[in-house]
Amino acid sequence: MSEIAASWVFGSIFSDSMKENVNLEAGSKYTYVNSAEGLASLTDALSATSRVGLDTEADSLHHYFEKVCLIQLSFSGSNYVVDPLAGFPLTEFLEVLSRKVLILQGADYDLRMLKKSFEFRPKAPVFDTMLAAQVLGYEKIGLAALAERFCGVVLSKAGQKSDWAQRPLSAKQLDYASDDTNYLEKIADALALSLQESGRTDWHRECCERVIETSGLDGKNDAKEAWRIKGSSGLAPKELVFVRELWKWRDEEAQRRDRPPFMILLNEDLIELARWRAGSPNELLHLRPKSMKRITGENLVRLERAIRIAESLPLAEWPVTPERIRSREKQPSPEKVEALLAACKTVAGELKIEPCFLASRATLTAVARYEPRSIERVMEVSGMMHWQAGLMMPAILNVLGDA
Repeated sequence: MSEIAASWVFGSIFSDSMKENVNLEAGSKYTYVNSAEGLASLTDALSATSRVGLDTEADSLHHYFEKVCLIQLSFSGSNYVVDPLAGFPLTEFLEVLSRKVLILQGADYDLRMLKKSFEFRPKAPVFDTMLAAQVLGYEKIGLAALAERFCGVVLSKAGQKSDWAQRPLSAKQLDYASDDTNYLEKIADALALSLQESGRTDWHRECCERVIETSGLDGKNDAKEAWRIKGSSGLAPKELVFVRELWKWRDEEAQRRDRPPFMILLNEDLIELARWRAGSPNELLHLRPKSMKRITGENLVRLERAIRIAESLPLAEWPVTPERIRSREKQPSPEKVEALLAACKTVAGELKIEPCFLASRATLTAVARYEPRSIERVMEVSGMMHWQAGLMMPAILNVLGDA
């Protein structure tokens, strides 16, 4: 374990700064940083600490072109809310921040948004409190539940759906934002101690390293199949043609209006329209399902154009169904998949963690398909982390039998 990681896990459990932070009431102490001078002072203070509670607020619920609108930090007993939309450069601040141990609740989204908005990448360990709670087998892993458990406070949810891109921000919004990091250090200390006592510190560290790795991926390959929305996997190729073209229409419309795609058309409504058109090619478009009646004007013209494109595509250009994609791969034994799932449930039950956190159905299907016989090979074919593969290895060998 590196020196900085060691101090992160053990050295600050009973620090004076944490004692001071425990006594703070929700939202009672924070500095709103909305000037270059204020950010310079914060950067100086940040340079003197080794770890930081970190969170962000973005405008994903209100805009297509999502961005980080607030950066919240807590360290050394003080809370800060940085306004990155105030028009001052963040380069030096983010460079200093990247070298600190970062405590986050559900780090994946925040790290992805920080990379997307500022190309920010952490250069020191990350301590994800939500992942720690999962590793320890807690039933409730949200920030509110952890703050109540370890700090005895009830956090407000009043600002959850705010449009954080709007200015000015109210005191109520800033209070809410500040609360998201106010208790992270105390929560992390308590969780780190429990991880140490249960012998699961390395499990958690590997989970956090995986989050850092995956949050840095650009996702370009995934973008090609982004139109395969939830609920479309069971559709026929004729229906998938319409799903794909309607998804393109919705995405273009969302970009044009700078609104999240779900505000243009919900996934379930998009699938309903695709099924209707694939099954009723001769019906007039104005007889479309009722959920689409609110689409009018130029938007309707563009929607009808997308439908016409789908109708005109030759069979050779229809999407391949997930079943056909899977048929190209070696098919796993269904019995072995079910046996692995049952074994996973047993192992997870003994550890008092969620079975899906130990291994998902997709992961175990890959194991059954490729029949790996070593921890390294299990990790390679399934994407399991070392701790997961190690725990599952005896059961995997038992299910797979002799080579």
